[in-house]
Amino acid sequence: MILFVSVLAGCQSDSKSASSNETSLQTLSGEFIYTDSVAVFKKKDGIYGVIMDAKAKTLIAQAKELNSDPFASFDVTLQASVQDNPEKDAWPELIKIKNIIKVQPSSSDDSLRLNK
Repeated sequence: MILFVSVLAGCQSDSKSASSNETSLQTLSGEFIYTDSVAVFKKKDGIYGVIMDAKAKTLIAQAKELNSDPFASFDVTLQASVQDNPEKDAWPELIKIKNIIKVQPSSSDDSLRLNK
């Protein structure tokens, strides 16, 4: 009986952490720009570094299909988590992309741009 209660308590604990992970995901819309080794995401309320993992590389590949100009920016909608950046001389927060919802060339004239 004690073993059953322990297993049940463990399952409840696991479901709470899975639930909190899901709630930490946000749907974010903003502007995306990248270079060979760095990507940046800009919303109205701030600029975020992008964790360069497989999902970020997939987003870059999709963006390159739309416009191969290395100075182009893109309007994107992502499902991502926001986390503090442990590096000191960098963007204060990072996003980790979980799902790519929409990618299109930027429609804004005042978009985030890298100087040529």
